Amino acid sequence: MRRLLAVPTAVAVASAAMLAVGARAGDAPSSPRPFDRVRVRQAILSRLDAKIDADAARAHLDARVVLDEAMPLPYLGVDADPVAASGAAQGGMKITKVYPATGAEAAGLREGDVLVAVSGRPTTDPVSLGLAIRSHEVGDVLSFVYVRAGATIEATAPLGRRPEEDEDEEEQFAAVLPSGEPAPSPTPFSLALTPAARDVPLGTLGLEALLGGHGRPPAFRVESEGTHAWLRQTDDDPTGIRFPMAWVTALRAPDVSATVRIRLVGGRQDRAGGLVVRGENAHTYLVARVNAVEGDLRIFRVAGGLRRTLPGARARVDGLGDGWHVLEVVARGPEIRARLDGGEAVVGYDTYVRGGRVGVWTKSDSVTDFEGLEATPLPPQAPSSR
Repeated sequence: MRRLLAVPTAVAVASAAMLAVGARAGDAPSSPRPFDRVRVRQAILSRLDAKIDADAARAHLDARVVLDEAMPLPYLGVDADPVAASGAAQGGMKITKVYPATGAEAAGLREGDVLVAVSGRPTTDPVSLGLAIRSHEVGDVLSFVYVRAGATIEATAPLGRRPEEDEDEEEQFAAVLPSGEPAPSPTPFSLALTPAARDVPLGTLGLEALLGGHGRPPAFRVESEGTHAWLRQTDDDPTGIRFPMAWVTALRAPDVSATVRIRLVGGRQDRAGGLVVRGENAHTYLVARVNAVEGDLRIFRVAGGLRRTLPGARARVDGLGDGWHVLEVVARGPEIRARLDGGEAVVGYDTYVRGGRVGVWTKSDSVTDFEGLEATPLPPQAPSSR
């Protein structure tokens, strides 16, 4: 369950007061211990995280109940696999399981039957079967044509309501429902800027501004000197949890190779820049970033607004001055690999973040330049055999 971003301030203040008193009064007089704000903060955050998770889980269940009442899904009640026509055998969907108290059971369907049509619609694959069911409402009486032991049988039965499920919707309907995200784009993206683009809106460049965290919104604009042009994030709001980003609008590629030239121009709190891959939204993505204040290259997972370094995906880097640096990221399968200026790669692994957006990233008051952003979709990694 991905955590909600809102934190109940009153609960935080009350918990802080309670823990602060406990930290002082609970210590034995003979062995006094100084009040440790870090320990108290960690205890408060742990309690708040648990409460937020519980509230989010309850809110999700309540929403599912409302959805099931307001928009029930028609349900046949079978598992089935496609079978091709062969000789005298008719193609269709072979029933592998019939669930009890469903329209399928009422229609007399059994395991091994081949369902060939629903109310006149041929059912040759999961998509056609799903559409044949979802084009009707709960309670509609449907006709079924199926084959059993070479004999064609016709029957009718009403559609029931899909029972309450706790499984992932994407898993339940992966072969039936589109995800809502555009299919992975086979076309690479390349941002080649000229001085003529100085007054061009970001959207015209094929980019979209997003803000992770909070604070002032991003302020990206094209800067130039002579014939040279680049994209700069100019707003120096020092809010700590502030991540101005510009993501490619059209590209959707979970497996991708991306590069960009970065120049860390300014910032007192941070001087950072990075490349986002597998972006889902402004609060869930992977990012490889360099930070001159911290002097390192890291790969972060940001999930529901919580940012964590992927295990082992950190390396010290020196010389992050005002010059240009080349950052490369390759995301393929579970492996995320990042490299700065052709040096040794840092590698992390993640299977949780599943988006396909690509873009550039900054932090807090960083004034950062980006040039030559390129992103090339990669073919999916073939699964290994055992």
